[in-house]
Amino acid sequence: MVAIYDLLARHYDAVTGDSSTETAFIDSIIKSAHGQAMTLLEVACGTGGIIADLAGRYQVSGLDISPGMLAVARDKLPEGTPLHLADMSHFKLNVKFDAIICVYHGINHLLDFSAWESFFSCAYRHLNDGGVLAFDTYAKSQLKTMARGPTIVQRFGENYLYISVRTSDEVVFDWNIEVLDLQRDGTRKSLTEVIRTISFPPDKIRESLAEKFINVVTVESYSGGANDDSENRTWFVCTKPGDPAMNDPDHRQAEQLTAEHRAPSAAPG
Repeated sequence: MVAIYDLLARHYDAVTGDSSTETAFIDSIIKSAHGQAMTLLEVACGTGGIIADLAGRYQVSGLDISPGMLAVARDKLPEGTPLHLADMSHFKLNVKFDAIICVYHGINHLLDFSAWESFFSCAYRHLNDGGVLAFDTYAKSQLKTMARGPTIVQRFGENYLYISVRTSDEVVFDWNIEVLDLQRDGTRKSLTEVIRTISFPPDKIRESLAEKFINVVTVESYSGGANDDSENRTWFVCTKPGDPAMNDPDHRQAEQLTAEHRAPSAAPG
């Protein structure tokens, strides 16, 4: 089975274009929630465009289910950047981070809310105390608007991209994607994928997050270009309870020494 986006991996960056505005927005969200964040994991990182821009500000890692997308990411990221091939709703990395992000409505690819909750649990387990989780979603109203719209046609280089969003039940929305890839002999090869997405009510998402996280807030992101689907997205930002200072090994050692110093000596026998 070909992983989602694998066929389109080598064209993905050309289609999505410059991510600097998105990166600056994400950086501002993280700094507002956790001013001392140093380590960052992007889930559903794709070709690594976001973490490549953030690599000078954080120690970045990426995770994606597509080997093809990770192969592209590996070529653009600093040597040694950890990249993990895994399902975003079921991963275990044996390392924790100060921030975990999921960008470009990656969570909408999970078609059951139990999978969303599994992602929340994975993120919680992989965050340091005081760490921040931030992800964006499409609301159902936005998906319905796109489903009523015409097919999007975009030229990039000598190739063409066609995207249409359609639904038969207004529950699951299929992104029908076709790339006409120019071949050396002058012919065009059709690369097609159907990306399935779903959305859930914001209140349901907030309630689920509040079972584990604190300071759950929403932020509206306004996009304005064809590359970003000309739609608004809702960001959810929340924090894992705990004091970030406790993640510092020196601090933990000092606390342990203090506790030992204060511990009462055993009574004489």
